[in-house]
Amino acid sequence: MKKLFLTLGILFAVYATAMLIQTTNMDMGLAVFFLLGALFLVLFFRYNSAMKLFNTYKKTTLTVLIVTILFAATLETLILTSANTDPEKVSSKIDSILVLGGGTKNNRPGAVLKGRLDQALTYAKKHPDVTFIVSGGLGFGKTTSEGSIMKNYLVENGIKADSIQIEEKATSTYENLLYTKKMIQPDDQLLIVTSDFHLFRTKMIAKRVGIEAEGLGSPLRISSVPQAHVREYMAIIKSYFTDR
Repeated sequence: MKKLFLTLGILFAVYATAMLIQTTNMDMGLAVFFLLGALFLVLFFRYNSAMKLFNTYKKTTLTVLIVTILFAATLETLILTSANTDPEKVSSKIDSILVLGGGTKNNRPGAVLKGRLDQALTYAKKHPDVTFIVSGGLGFGKTTSEGSIMKNYLVENGIKADSIQIEEKATSTYENLLYTKKMIQPDDQLLIVTSDFHLFRTKMIAKRVGIEAEGLGSPLRISSVPQAHVREYMAIIKSYFTDR
């Protein structure tokens, strides 16, 4: 068991460090992995004390652990069952595609945002009459809004500029949807394109602001999945209690 704690501590710490170097962005998902890595290393170096404490509060510790695992499994199930990544499963009667911002780098779409835009383009190729709404505000330290960068990317990839509306005030999923609601007609058939793990929460918030829409997700790189999903667990909990 002691060696297992060391192995887990190193694995979590190495993963979190590698992702931080790759993304240059510290978020709650990475923070959890750093904390878990530190916890397992503490358990390794303080193994005897940890085992003594565990034996004293064995039932409580096991109960908390089981409840946490079941709760995480429930959230993961909700995320996975909502994660449609197949454009063929989307209705052909879509009027507008809303693409949610996902991060930029050097005034270009970051990897996550590029995946969302490319997924929207895949749908639009077979449905050329759709219009676009791109939603994303001005990030910290940025000089160009996400919305403008997203529009430029779509135009570069063959979408007519006059068929793209920009929403460039939003800084959260809630604001993406709230501000977009004012830009669409009540009877518009809307398709929301975001990352696959983000679809469940997006649909939940969309209903709360009065938007009925279909969803299409873009898959993540395998290496980003643990970080993104753990972060999303906490975002779902926050959204459930704050309506945002």
